[in-house]
Amino acid sequence: MIMITLPYLPPKEFSRNSREHWSTLHRVQDRTADDVFALLREAGWEQSEPWTKAKVTLTFVLPDRRTRDADNLITAAKPIMDALVTHQVIQDDCISCIGIPAYKYTYSREKLAGTIIEVEEKEHDPGTDE
Repeated sequence: MIMITLPYLPPKEFSRNSREHWSTLHRVQDRTADDVFALLREAGWEQSEPWTKAKVTLTFVLPDRRTRDADNLITAAKPIMDALVTHQVIQDDCISCIGIPAYKYTYSREKLAGTIIEVEEKEHDPGTDE
């Protein structure tokens, strides 16, 4: 299992309500991928082959108790999931490889935002309880 924490929530530019230009989205996606890679290296990730079956859990650490739209947070997590594929933690982010990722949230006592990314290798279909 690998666990890393991005020091921010998923990029708002990837929210369903965002109307950002494609070049802005590309920059944000690259920055997110770079941040994920740096955290993976810091955590000692040196997997030579990506996991073909995995369970992915994203925990959104909210800095306050403001109302947030859950589907926007989930949609905005796309560059995080793509970074896991790009940096060969998981082979693909398709449903047959990772199932449906688990999304959780918690509140930060320090009033800091973040996204905790947990990936665990599985031997069976991650979408089933078998």
